[in-house]
Amino acid sequence: MKNKKKQIIITLIGIISLIVITVGVTYAFFNYSRTGTTDNVVKTGGITFLYTEVSGVGKGISLTEAYPVADSIGKVQTGEGKVFDFKVTSNISMNSNIGYQVTARKKTGSTLANSAVKVYLTEVNGTEQELLLSKYSELDQTDKVDSSKYDERILYEATVPANTANYEKNFRLRMWVDENTDFTDGSMNDKTFTLTVNVYADGKVVTADNTYKEALLNGTDPVISDNLIPVVISDTGVVTKADTSKKWYSYENKKWANSVILKDESVVYKNGETIPDSNIESYFVWIPKYSYQLFDLGNYSSLTSISDKTQEIKIKFGTSNTSDSKSGECATPFSNNQGIAGSSGNCKVGDYMTHPAFLAFDTLGLWVGKFETGYDGATSTASAQVNSVDTSKIIIKPNVYSWRSITVGNAFKNSYDYKRDLDSHMMKNTEWGSVAYLQHSKYGSGASVRINNNKAYITGYAAVEEPTAGYKGGTSIATNRNELTNLCIDGTYTINYLNSNSIVASTTNNYSGIYDMSGGAFEYVMGYTTSATTVGGSSGITNLYSDFFTNSIYSKYWNKYNTSSSITYTDYNNRILGDATGEMGPFGRKTDPDNNPRNNSGWYNDYAHFPVPPTPWFARGGVWSFGTGSGIFSFGYRAGGVDSMLSYRIVLAPTK
Repeated sequence: MKNKKKQIIITLIGIISLIVITVGVTYAFFNYSRTGTTDNVVKTGGITFLYTEVSGVGKGISLTEAYPVADSIGKVQTGEGKVFDFKVTSNISMNSNIGYQVTARKKTGSTLANSAVKVYLTEVNGTEQELLLSKYSELDQTDKVDSSKYDERILYEATVPANTANYEKNFRLRMWVDENTDFTDGSMNDKTFTLTVNVYADGKVVTADNTYKEALLNGTDPVISDNLIPVVISDTGVVTKADTSKKWYSYENKKWANSVILKDESVVYKNGETIPDSNIESYFVWIPKYSYQLFDLGNYSSLTSISDKTQEIKIKFGTSNTSDSKSGECATPFSNNQGIAGSSGNCKVGDYMTHPAFLAFDTLGLWVGKFETGYDGATSTASAQVNSVDTSKIIIKPNVYSWRSITVGNAFKNSYDYKRDLDSHMMKNTEWGSVAYLQHSKYGSGASVRINNNKAYITGYAAVEEPTAGYKGGTSIATNRNELTNLCIDGTYTINYLNSNSIVASTTNNYSGIYDMSGGAFEYVMGYTTSATTVGGSSGITNLYSDFFTNSIYSKYWNKYNTSSSITYTDYNNRILGDATGEMGPFGRKTDPDNNPRNNSGWYNDYAHFPVPPTPWFARGGVWSFGTGSGIFSFGYRAGGVDSMLSYRIVLAPTK
């Protein structure tokens, strides 16, 4: 028998991937994976987990002549390559017990039978205390992973008690070939067996090799941070928790990544489990960092005749910033009047430029509110008109009344205070532009976004395409402005979010996109013209933050347009590249159906009025009553005060 024994190599790879879910008041989700490092730490609130490789760092166990041996021999193996030491430490300063599990996953391609491998786990505390001695085949399968996909078994389970400081457990793992393995028939000869060690703490862990990443995004995949639950929305609007080890988004196929914040964060949902609408507080959509190809750098000192210049916007996803030093790229202008003839930046049509929305925050992208911000508990359009600071009333979901009649100052404070740990803030003008440009690339719908024409300002609605309708999407023109307006507000011509036809009002023409960016309510954004002293006024923002326009800590939350007091609403050369204003020309006077020219318009006849004093604040998207003037490229001016047509949108910028 001895001469029939063959060398068997057993390797243990120390890879730790950890998602920690805190229990009690708050749930927090983590994806974490590292190979061959000494310290792997995950922290959240009152909980810290630390995994440390003590020996075998980057090597694990490598037995080069793994003949079958007796347990008495295998249990006392020592030296480099024969033992793997690691420890788990934790500090819990909250009233919650945290359970954890140490598992061993058999690598696909391993050929040695499970019954031939012995695993031995001990706790080291001066001396060794046996925790486990078993054949791999006799270990229980963990429920943390899909058993049809992974052969992964439990080595150890324990609980860190609530309010436990300085918890520490030191582990030592050994492996060998069971002495009772029968090699006489040759079936065990020339085999390999590889295990990956995983640690789980009350939640599903996704390891580095099975976390879904889309190659197209070049590293700008969604950042899942505290309180954000990744979700998939079906073709019927049903929301389920996403399995992040699988393909849960695809920008190549216009399926943008979505996440939700729960009302009751103590509820844990399994992958694939439906999340009821009653427990969803907010929806967000991921906008990955990208650069875009410049297409219109004209100086609009005077209006030209209106013409259709709509085009596909070319997008490249990636983490790095463009620069003047690389051919075909240009440094991103940070202020208006850059990128046009004679200015700094060296930008020209055809060059790629990092979209400015991604430069202010240390993140791989932005989570944008999927809908206009609603007022939780409102039962009528009138009851959603509240000028107050109250984050408990924030709700971002379909079929709710949009929060209106709120000043820029109060809207900003609500947004800023909403989720500080996720760097929540009120949408900036350039951030609106980042959504608009992605929407008009091949990764979005690439066409006009259908108006939300619900006169009650209910989120997620869309206008019905009818042959007699004069609003966007119709095939004929109403005979006068009143008829156009009446068609827009007629409830017969509007459909709610759960009607599958409503997806025409999404940026992707499916449920994964962003809604209410055409019509609904006008939306205040953080972008203003003229001096800071001019914009404080009715906005109320300087009453809340006296140094808002002078303190550098706030500067990343607004776009300032350096304009003169004599600016007119047609001075489009004052735009910031990427903000979806001045690049949407050439502009012209739009003639309404009654043959009277009224509004300046750009792409798709969207309303285009640059802010002027004393109305220096940008408002985006138009309003339900604007008809064809509303759209994702629509922009206008407002004073910053209470206005029944004005709402706002929230953006998250979690650090990468």
